[in-house]
Amino acid sequence: MKKLILFTFSLASLTIHADTGIVAEKLSRYKEFLEQGTYDGQDWSKFKRMPLSRYYTFRRAFEHFEQNNGKVIVELGTSRSFTHGGHIGCNLDDPRYWFPKNPEHWDWGAGFFTRMAAESLQHLNPKIHTIDIMHQHIQRCRVMTADFKDMIKYHVCSSLDFLRRCKAESIDLLYLDTGDMWPIDPTAELQLEEAKILVERNVLTKNGILLIDDVQNQTPVKFGETSGLGKSKYAIPYLLEHGFEIVENEYQVILRKK
Repeated sequence: MKKLILFTFSLASLTIHADTGIVAEKLSRYKEFLEQGTYDGQDWSKFKRMPLSRYYTFRRAFEHFEQNNGKVIVELGTSRSFTHGGHIGCNLDDPRYWFPKNPEHWDWGAGFFTRMAAESLQHLNPKIHTIDIMHQHIQRCRVMTADFKDMIKYHVCSSLDFLRRCKAESIDLLYLDTGDMWPIDPTAELQLEEAKILVERNVLTKNGILLIDDVQNQTPVKFGETSGLGKSKYAIPYLLEHGFEIVENEYQVILRKK
């Protein structure tokens, strides 16, 4: 697999509107938290520029989903902690650490995609599938999204098994967030297998998009990873070679079929 450092951009990409509309209104409540979760404790000195935060790419993805009358969202790797890393209750099963009315306690370092997608797109009544191989992670996610349970289906299985069961052109928004940030190679290899299945089975709809988290996360860089792509160092080159183009290259990356 050849090494990829620089990206090609499609300027005819997704459209982001002024701070109006339902998606913008709902997601803007969490903008500060999403930016803190992206940037806090990170050293960007080894990157050419500081990427835009998850708030920006979440909003781009959700507005695109809305504009194209999206129906199905799939999240590979569920929301799994009631609170931030390093805080009491992090990655514990005790629901006493879940404070639904206090978002400042939520696990913003992980992005909290399951709930962000449900809240931001509730008006469209999407079907959200969240997948994780760990039963306890799914149970925590059930607690954190209980008020949106009617639109969420929770799956305890591997991401690969789930994708293999998907029909062609059945997913409007696919979110890749499986694996840990170090050691990076097992996660990168898993993500490559996910990418191969989504290409071979053509799971994205005509206007579907792929959103990958943590591409410019700093943890792999601290341990000497030099690809600039983190856990996507194999998947993104593969996708670019198999009919995809990059729409947004930030902390997260958004791709679509050409």
